[in-house]
Formats: sequence, C-alpha cells, structure tokens
Amino acid sequence: MPIRLLTVALLVLLAGCTSETKLAMCPAVTVLVDTATLPVMTSDKATDPADILYTAQIVNADGNCDIHKYDKQVEAGVNIHFRAARAKPGDAAGYKIPYFVAITTEGKVLAKQEFWVQFGFEQGQAIADFTDSVNSLLLTVGRDKRAADYGIVIGFQLTKAQLAMNRKVGRFAP
Repeated sequence: MPIRLLTVALLVLLAGCTSETKLAMCPAVTVLVDTATLPVMTSDKATDPADILYTAQIVNADGNCDIHKYDKQVEAGVNIHFRAARAKPGDAAGYKIPYFVAITTEGKVLAKQEFWVQFGFEQGQAIADFTDSVNSLLLTVGRDKRAADYGIVIGFQLTKAQLAMNRKVGRFAP
C-alpha cells in the first residue's frame, strides 16, 4: 500500500514538472513598455495630459502553447489583463480599444495582428478591470530553432500622438 501511495505522489509531482517544463518551452510573452499605456484624449487635437478622458493599461499577460514536434507547429494563446482609469467618476460609459499581438524572433517582427477589446465603466466607477484572450496564434518553427526562440509581444495600437504622450508622461504614469 505505501508503494502505491508513493507512486501516485510521484506521478502528481511529475505532472506539475511537465507543465512547467512545457511552459518554459513556449514562446515568451512580453508587453512592450512604450505601448503598455493607452491615453485617450477628450478630442483628437488635445495634447495636454489634463485632457485625458481615460487611460487604459496592460497590467499583465501570460501565455500557453501546444508544441507539435513532428510538423514544427506551435499553437499559442495569451491572456491579457487590462485596467482602465478615469480621473472623474461619472456616468456609465462603454469603450472599444485596439491592441496588437506580434510574433517575434531575433528582434524581427514575423507577424502582427490587431485586436479590439470592449470594456465599460459603471455609473460612478473610476477603475475598470477586464481581460481578453487570443487563442489563435499559429507559428511554424524554423530549422534549427525551438519554440522558445520566438516571442509574443503585446501592446496597444497607438497613434503617433499617443506614443509621444507616453514618452512625455513616462512609464509609471497613472
């Protein structure tokens, strides 16, 4: 009986190691710092930080993948956690914002796709937390490469003015 219990315990331990090892073999998921914040202005011509209607941030992103060794295909997915904040709580409001997911290797973008996520502020709410998932990333691993040699980069799809605002205000702005 103790041997059977030990065997079950080892199998559970190995199952945990296998999933951690598998995750380490997947492409790394990162958020591009300059595009991690989306400042939305009160008008297209506004440039002053005081004219920000709300700000959305990519708080965290994590990924998973299935590696098909024989045909060198990787099916990957990411879960992205967002937070939006507005200076003045007000009426309920809904918004739709763009972000991108890119596949990279050796500093080069191999593929980039834009997505949109919807969120809303309830009446009187100043902070909104929300998530989105992309489970349709397909990658063919090149000769003499591993899936871990690739990366998944995430950021907001910004205008030139929004990117300039991020660089002006700084990385740790609310």
